[in-house]
Amino acid sequence: MIVFEDVRQWIEFDTAVRRASWYRAERRLRRRLSREELAEAACDSNGYLREAAVERLAVSTDPEALPLLLLRCVDWVRPVRERARSAVSSKLDQPTLRAMLPLLGLLRRRAVDDWMTTLLREALPNVLEDALALEDRETRRWFHGEAIGLLSRERLLDIALRDHDFVVRAVCGNVLLDRGEHVEELAAAGAPKVRVRALTLLGTDAAVVSLADRSSAVRSMAQALVLKAGGDPAAHYRAMPASFGAIAGLGETGTAADAARLERHLADDRPRIRRAAVRGLRRIAPESEAVRPLLTDPSPAVTRQVVTFLRGRFTDPATLRALLDPARPVHTRRAAAALLRDHDTWVRLHTDLALLADPDLAAQAHQDIHTWLRHSTTTYTTPPPALAAEIDAACTTLDPALAREIRFALPATRNSRDQGRNSRD
Repeated sequence: MIVFEDVRQWIEFDTAVRRASWYRAERRLRRRLSREELAEAACDSNGYLREAAVERLAVSTDPEALPLLLLRCVDWVRPVRERARSAVSSKLDQPTLRAMLPLLGLLRRRAVDDWMTTLLREALPNVLEDALALEDRETRRWFHGEAIGLLSRERLLDIALRDHDFVVRAVCGNVLLDRGEHVEELAAAGAPKVRVRALTLLGTDAAVVSLADRSSAVRSMAQALVLKAGGDPAAHYRAMPASFGAIAGLGETGTAADAARLERHLADDRPRIRRAAVRGLRRIAPESEAVRPLLTDPSPAVTRQVVTFLRGRFTDPATLRALLDPARPVHTRRAAAALLRDHDTWVRLHTDLALLADPDLAAQAHQDIHTWLRHSTTTYTTPPPALAAEIDAACTTLDPALAREIRFALPATRNSRDQGRNSRD
């Protein structure tokens, strides 16, 4: 007996059997088959076998008969589909339909025709709660879109404000906005796309309130509306208490005169505030020296912003190499490595060779070495002699084939090799 706890396994079973049976020469079913053999015949790559299996499944009371018939309802061969659909119509009562909803939702995506979609639409009023609670995200979103006309205004608002899926929240929220209902509530707590649209339906006061929204899209719309009304978003941000949205907004609309204000927040206890301050300084004060110490920030998110800020500006390889110490947190080492790789092509190679001994970063370093080798022929610079010697020394611990490739790419090594060849000649 074949029993699957997850309905997706039926689709996987169908695919696996079809592929495995592609080269079989059987054209007929044997008179007596086990349940497992019948299930495999229903998914066989041979359409005649599938059609014959459907006829037997139509009169079967085994629990796997219905899922297998549903699979064949979206078969790519029309006679197989028609026979399966005829058999399913007598088996698919309301309790069974409710139990098969997860599988039906997945099978609806097979673009054979609209039979499965029509079936689900007609059944939706009777299985509404089950349909809206399905785990499969795409199916659940489709059911919410189809159920709009069946949901009350209060239910739509509850979904738009509290559902865990932002797409579902946006679907229901936009329906309410189309009707001009609950605009204020949606502007305050809807999905980001809904809040953006709701702001356009409200006045300037609502835009000012939303200037410090956590969503950049909502902040951008609020800033545009305030500017359109003749206001200055940056002036509002300067007067606000420190929050992620206020610091981010000041960085988006402020000027170089606001640099000191943002720099003060680099020492905030909250990582989100520090991250927003670094991001804002990148726009209004790209030469700020206050950001560099945050390379050792305990928050990986802050460090990533610092790396973006410092790219192309940090020119002290010795300081960065000190941050590659294994005692440092992995995100600090990763940040230092990223900046070193940006320094120049030879520092990049030297950094990758050093990181091969780092268990956390070795895989990335090894991959980057091979990327470097693919493009090394386009390198026309020469490493300083000391750096070339360090690279050459680091090759002694590598796989001989990889070491040969790297040494061949070193101009100093190539030159000495060529000179030796010339002296022999």
